[in-house]
Amino acid sequence: MCGRFTQRLSWRELVELYRLLAPAPTVNPPVRWNGAPTQDFSVCIRHESGDRAVKLMRWGLLPPWATDMRMGARLINARAETVHEKPAFRHAFKRQRCLIPAHGWFEWMRAGKERRPFLIEAADEAPLSFAGLWERWERQREVVETFTIITAEAHPDLEDIHARQPAIIRPSDFGAWLAPDAPADDLLALARTPHPGPYKATEVGSVVNNVRNDGPEVVAPARDAP
Repeated sequence: MCGRFTQRLSWRELVELYRLLAPAPTVNPPVRWNGAPTQDFSVCIRHESGDRAVKLMRWGLLPPWATDMRMGARLINARAETVHEKPAFRHAFKRQRCLIPAHGWFEWMRAGKERRPFLIEAADEAPLSFAGLWERWERQREVVETFTIITAEAHPDLEDIHARQPAIIRPSDFGAWLAPDAPADDLLALARTPHPGPYKATEVGSVVNNVRNDGPEVVAPARDAP
């Protein structure tokens, strides 16, 4: 699963990454060194106009039929193997797919009784784009836009750390992933095909274990790492 990731792109970087047509706002989106569920993140969607747009959304999908916001905390990930058929995800999979930019994500590797945290990034530290779904949830006067991250089997280089990882969409496939009428089989193939990497996995300190720690120290290499 993916339960924590880091997102630190400015609006200008988001405009360049997704080739947005709208000018970049003067105020940058929030910086997340240790981003966690229920927080707001930048998410790229296909706007009604057909252009790409970036919006701030809450992590943890709320299907339109959810009775309250607490349900979102249980829907932070969707498995690529079943995302097209699960009731909570199938509507968004058909119509409301998105891209979640990230500098990397955290996984905890079991070592005996210990759980050692690792930051996993692209080897060149370039931003990655997770495959995701989004929904608009409305109750009375409250309107919330939320998202979930699709996960797939881990790349062979990462299996020793964790069996799964975020599904990653390459820039050449951004248009195909966001296309409104894309065939389901093509979308599932994009989500299930492991990103080729290469990746860099860095053991980090236990400071990442507390979501209240949200600064550069979170991604610093562990002092006692082998």
